[in-house]
Amino acid sequence: MYLKNITLRGFKSFKDKSQLFFEPGISVIVGPNGSGKSNVADAISWVLGEQSPRTLRGNSMADVIFRNKNEEMGIAEVSLLFDNSNKVFDTEFRDVKITRRVYTRGGSDYFINSSPCRLVDIQELIADSGIGKGLHIIINQGQINEIALLKPAERKAVIEEILGISKHKNRRDKSLAKLEKVKNDIDRINDLIGEIKITMDPLEIEAARAQKYSEIFNLLKNEEISLFIASLNNLNIEWERENDFYKKTNDELEKVKNEISNILNKKNELLKLTDGERSDFELWREKIDRFNIESNNIKNIIALIESKQNVFRTLKNMFSIDYTGYKASEKKSKEVVGNEDSRDDNIIPLLEEITCKLEKIVSLLIKFLDNTKKKVQDFKTVNYIEGEISLITREVEKISEMVEKRKKRMLDIPLDTAISGEAIKVDKKNDSDDKEKLNKIESLKEICVTNLVRANKMNLILKRFLPISENIKKELYCEFEKKNKSVIENQKKKSELESQIENLNQRKIKLESDLYKSVIKKEQIKEKVETITENIVDNYGESVEYILKSYNPSTDVNQSENKVKKLKNEIKKYGNINPNAAIEYKKIKKRFDFLSEQKRDLVEGKKELEELIDNINRRISDDFNKKFVEINKCFRKYFKILFPLGEGEMQLEKSNEGSYDDYDNIGVDLKVDIGNNKFVNLSLLSGGEKTLVSIAFLFSIYSINPSPFYVFDEVDASLDDVNISRFLTLIKNFSEKQQIILITHQKKTMEIADTIYGVTMQPQGISKVICEKIRENNAEINQEYKLSLE
Repeated sequence: MYLKNITLRGFKSFKDKSQLFFEPGISVIVGPNGSGKSNVADAISWVLGEQSPRTLRGNSMADVIFRNKNEEMGIAEVSLLFDNSNKVFDTEFRDVKITRRVYTRGGSDYFINSSPCRLVDIQELIADSGIGKGLHIIINQGQINEIALLKPAERKAVIEEILGISKHKNRRDKSLAKLEKVKNDIDRINDLIGEIKITMDPLEIEAARAQKYSEIFNLLKNEEISLFIASLNNLNIEWERENDFYKKTNDELEKVKNEISNILNKKNELLKLTDGERSDFELWREKIDRFNIESNNIKNIIALIESKQNVFRTLKNMFSIDYTGYKASEKKSKEVVGNEDSRDDNIIPLLEEITCKLEKIVSLLIKFLDNTKKKVQDFKTVNYIEGEISLITREVEKISEMVEKRKKRMLDIPLDTAISGEAIKVDKKNDSDDKEKLNKIESLKEICVTNLVRANKMNLILKRFLPISENIKKELYCEFEKKNKSVIENQKKKSELESQIENLNQRKIKLESDLYKSVIKKEQIKEKVETITENIVDNYGESVEYILKSYNPSTDVNQSENKVKKLKNEIKKYGNINPNAAIEYKKIKKRFDFLSEQKRDLVEGKKELEELIDNINRRISDDFNKKFVEINKCFRKYFKILFPLGEGEMQLEKSNEGSYDDYDNIGVDLKVDIGNNKFVNLSLLSGGEKTLVSIAFLFSIYSINPSPFYVFDEVDASLDDVNISRFLTLIKNFSEKQQIILITHQKKTMEIADTIYGVTMQPQGISKVICEKIRENNAEINQEYKLSLE
């Protein structure tokens, strides 16, 4: 069997009717990029039942219908004519034509020899011919590279599809689904039979007990309903009593809430008043604190001035001693020098202490003046104090300058000069200077006396403030005590109000608790009524209205309770009673016999399915293992042709959880050495090397389970001239028994063709077969097509 011709009309770029006639051997379709030559391979795949638009390089099936900017076809049709002289197709016809037609409006039509049919009819016709779906008889450029990178399980699936093992697996999967359904049915029937068996055996005994049970039940019903009516009446009385208590308690609670509200209003008014008095109280307390601080400052300043008076007295006495010392300078030079050294040694530290104290006096006087300006409102007093302090400060500064000069002069006199006899000569030369010093000492003494007087005046002024401050303090404390007393009284009132609120809140909580308990008790009464009512209605199936009309309440509740208890104990001895036991037994026995028969049939069917699945599994495993050895042998052979220096083989690979004995958990891995003396990962190969590995893999399977024809769409695009020659060697070998259709751009590939078709694209986007050449010895491309390619 081989493909004789293909007729296209309205399919993709073939607007007009176009035919390509093929002969056994090698046929080549060539043409520029975009001319539509690959559409021929898509057309063959489409007619053979391809349903995926993406496989046909489209988004929907309507994309296979020709359209351009100017016009659009309403139909696309492709027909394949096969030579069936060797009866590969199970039909009496010598030629078999398969046609598929699709419409723009939607829908497809299928034909076998121009007779309408279904897609499934076409699939059944070609199922055992070797050209069915999944047999990989049409390979394009994208697929050829993907095949090399398949996972082991996917590669095994390809082998199964081409060898036809997948149809056995589909048959096995259907049988497994049926087996699972049968098992579920058996389990369900077993459950039903078990349930029926449990019910059926006791039914016969139950029928005899049912009559006696019915008599006791009727007595119990009458007595229990009478007791129910009496209990219902008692609960109604209790309900009314609780309603009265609830109303009384609720009224009292409202009164308590009103009292709490009134007291809270009084408390809020008191808080507003207390907040104002509290602010005044805090203000007065702040004044008292500030007054005490300033009063203490004045006392400290008085103490400081008294201390400075002592300093001025000391200075005055010191200068008096100096003056007396200089007057006695007529003594002998040696004594003068000795005495001078001793006095200088003692006076230098004293001068340094005097300097520090004078500086501190100035600082404190300035600070006192600033505080006095802030606190004293009498400007005359402030101005007087400021003038006196300025005079004292200036005089203190003068004294400091003189003390510093005296200290410096004494430090400048060399010690050896004072010790030698030349000191007497120096003192003689400086007699005039000594007189000047005496005058200065006299002046300093007068300054100290003056400042001492001024310090006494300052002390008297400040002491006058003390009685005044005491009077102010008494007035402030009097007003402060009034404010404090008012605050304490308001706080006491607030505490009394809070105590009243606390007592009322406790009373409120108790009343609310009583209300809550009353509500709970009413709910319990209500729930009890609902419970006993529900029990009576559920147990005896009588409505409450009917019971109240038809039955009387019990006259003796205790006696009725005892009787009900006794009857219930008797009923418990009988256990569960079925009054319809006899009727139910007949029905359930009949169903039991029917299910038992069904179970026997299902068990027999399960056994047959398990045997069938075991046979299919053995057949799948045996067929695959047997043919895998042959395929692996062919793979080594073809790999050697494509890679003369390399070697390759197929290996079975188990999954992580599986074993080699578990057929479904093994895959097929390719171990290839392209000539580098090492096995490499297929993903590291170049595009051309991947193509050659894929070709060796596919052709090794084709050689074991060949199809009538194969279509290769530009699978040689990534091969160089050397590798194309090796690929064409395989093609020539296969073309001796199978029909090969090649779509290519390669000139070397064209050279081996028995038939060459050229396809070109017209200006309107219409593909056209422009030449056709069938040769007997060597294929030749005519001059017209050669010019079109150039």
